[in-house]
Amino acid sequence: MRGKMGKRKLWGVMLIVTALVIMQLPVSEADAAASASDFQMNGSTLVKYVGKEKAVTIPSTVEKIGRSAFEENDTIQSIVIPESVKKIEEYAFWGCDRLNSVTLGKGLTEVGDYVFANCKGLTSVTIPSNVHSIGIYAFEDCVNLQDITIPPQVVDIHETAFDGCFRLVIHAEEGTYADRYAQKFAQRQAEMPEYEDIPTYSDEPEVVITIPQGEPSVSDNQITAEPEGYSVREEGNLLGSTRIVGNRAVVFIDNTSPTVLDAARIPQTQEPGAPLEFTSDGSLPKYTIVDGRIVADQAYYRSSALTDIALPGTIEEIGEFAFARSSLTSVELPESLRIISYGAFYHCDRLAEVSLPDSVENVEPKAFAYTQWMQNFQNSSDEFLISGKVLVAYKGTNSQVMIPDGVTVIAAEAFEGNARLEQVILPDSLQVIGEGAFENCTSLREVSFGQNIQKIKDRAFAGCALTEEVLPASLTEQGLQAFDDNVSLQYAGNRPDMTHEVSAERLSNEAYRNVSPDTEEAGVYVRGVENAYAFLSGASRAYILQLDKVTDVNIAAVVRRAFERVRGNNLPQSMVLYQMQLYDNSQIALTKLGKQELTVILPVTEELRGDNLRVAMLDRNGQLETVACERVVLEGEDCIRFRTEHPSCFAVYSDGTAYDGESIVEESVEFLNMSAAPAGAPESHIGNDMLPLLRLLKWSMGVALLLIGASLTFKKNKKR
Repeated sequence: MRGKMGKRKLWGVMLIVTALVIMQLPVSEADAAASASDFQMNGSTLVKYVGKEKAVTIPSTVEKIGRSAFEENDTIQSIVIPESVKKIEEYAFWGCDRLNSVTLGKGLTEVGDYVFANCKGLTSVTIPSNVHSIGIYAFEDCVNLQDITIPPQVVDIHETAFDGCFRLVIHAEEGTYADRYAQKFAQRQAEMPEYEDIPTYSDEPEVVITIPQGEPSVSDNQITAEPEGYSVREEGNLLGSTRIVGNRAVVFIDNTSPTVLDAARIPQTQEPGAPLEFTSDGSLPKYTIVDGRIVADQAYYRSSALTDIALPGTIEEIGEFAFARSSLTSVELPESLRIISYGAFYHCDRLAEVSLPDSVENVEPKAFAYTQWMQNFQNSSDEFLISGKVLVAYKGTNSQVMIPDGVTVIAAEAFEGNARLEQVILPDSLQVIGEGAFENCTSLREVSFGQNIQKIKDRAFAGCALTEEVLPASLTEQGLQAFDDNVSLQYAGNRPDMTHEVSAERLSNEAYRNVSPDTEEAGVYVRGVENAYAFLSGASRAYILQLDKVTDVNIAAVVRRAFERVRGNNLPQSMVLYQMQLYDNSQIALTKLGKQELTVILPVTEELRGDNLRVAMLDRNGQLETVACERVVLEGEDCIRFRTEHPSCFAVYSDGTAYDGESIVEESVEFLNMSAAPAGAPESHIGNDMLPLLRLLKWSMGVALLLIGASLTFKKNKKR
């Protein structure tokens, strides 16, 4: 009997212990407290955090957080740093995409270099009064950072500390160092699209420049930015190289970087008119002039060999940043020119004279900003800068302004921020009012429209004091937020088409779109292609990625033409075309993601399954660029993964060799944090909606075992 009683008590004790253990088990990371083993220490220095908690409090025994201690941790959402921590080393929290809450302790005296760089989930930060300095790129590319409060005690902030923080408003006491920094930062924010668009962006001049003998020249058939073999180098990296091949000047770009390749890597045996082949690494070359019509985006960005040029007589468009920061001194623009794109001649510091042809229909923002031409105008006694039929800028102080007759186009931002302006009289000759032309003219109460206005572009009169306007019957296009919502508009004719400019397609310009609050969890929801997944770094809201195989013959023809430019009739034998469009709830397709990469994984189609594959994407000018890709297995299916910063039409094609399968990577949906699977796709992790049920089951089982164990342990024997 005693033996049975002992066994029963033993079983009871074991059940009680098991119950207690079960009730202590965490259901999710949020339920668990970080254990000491999560922190790898070297004395008082936290070398590496290896835990999986969402909320982390640094132990009070830590005095220094080491270099890269939390780098690229995709789980952590909040961090509390105690006052025992005296120093945080470089890259400590670099790339923690989901980190949205930071509490800094009173032991810190500085926020060091790169400490919170690329924390794309961070939305607000308060700097404590014990901090005196903020280091190099400390918060670089924190693209969702909206508010930061900096106390008067901070007396040193590096110029790059908040590079890429497009939404940021810096709060500081008036008259302090931080307040002066905030004012300069607000001015610099206007230049941030350059930082977003240009991979090799730098405000500094090239370190090493070699300028060969010979004058650059331009004819109707070619534009030679640099003599043959010329290159510009910065800190050992080749920035630009142009060589004449088949009577065309081409700039060779490795789009996987993207940086510019040395021309020596391109075969130099081309006959006139012969197609260019792939480079040794499979990348595709690009032309500086596309089909004789477009000077490509960034074609001569930072070129130090340009002086006087005359563009070919067939050019219709000058691309974004096409000549920006170059040494250009004068340019002859053809009568065929219609569009001068964003920042086309931005910071051409030596460009002293420009004559716009009458054919120009659109001058986009920052097209001539910081040129010598604009500087000369600012120093002149003229109120208007008019070239051809374009009113480029205005610097007068009158409350009433009459636009001169003969002007057909008001360039983007021509009157922007003029607080003295109260009334504007537009002539009958005027046809186009550019993007943001009168934006934030806060005293503007009256506009007399001419009778031939055809286009009023995005934000043309946003932020003005207008209350009601009658728009002429000639109006055919009206841009996004052309007028504030409280302005009563009447149309003398038919309602115009609602349009938008390229700037509204930039992810960071959310304020330019009519975006409403989200009802869905932040992430990317893929539609179209089954079993495809996507992830947008720093996604702060819900996005729809529409992925479809191309069936439109016109789109297919554009891609075919793009391949023919570089390969002639030697097209890939196996190729599948996809149309890719990313939307927020404004329903405007987002084409420029800046520093927020979109990762896409899609299944390999049957016709491509045994081939070694490449991905090429159409750029804004209709040229192909190589996109780095890799083969992965996702949920047991053969897939291809690539990343892009500008969603568009793309081709997946065979490079003509068989796929060996040796380098294939096993991938899990788990890596797609802040992303959503397609409708109907199996989930590989437990959703938050299941957590309450699991917790209930855990506690129910624990209590049941505890009661059974107690009954076995403390049950008294009946007397016989």
